[in-house]
Amino acid sequence: MAIIPQISIFGWEEIEELGDLERLRLVLEYMPDEELMRQLEKERNKGRDDYPVRAM
Repeated sequence: MAIIPQISIFGWEEIEELGDLERLRLVLEYMPDEELMRQLEKERNKGRDDYPVRAM
């Protein structure tokens, strides 16, 4: 069996050096959430909108 060495694509050291707010920004920026938001808005339909889904 051949072993193919692979260079690391993603280094955790880069993330560990960031602060909490910067890591949160990365998560929010790259997390695909449009489909989730549409589904939540659809389920709410014409219900109370004191707190909009996207703002929450």
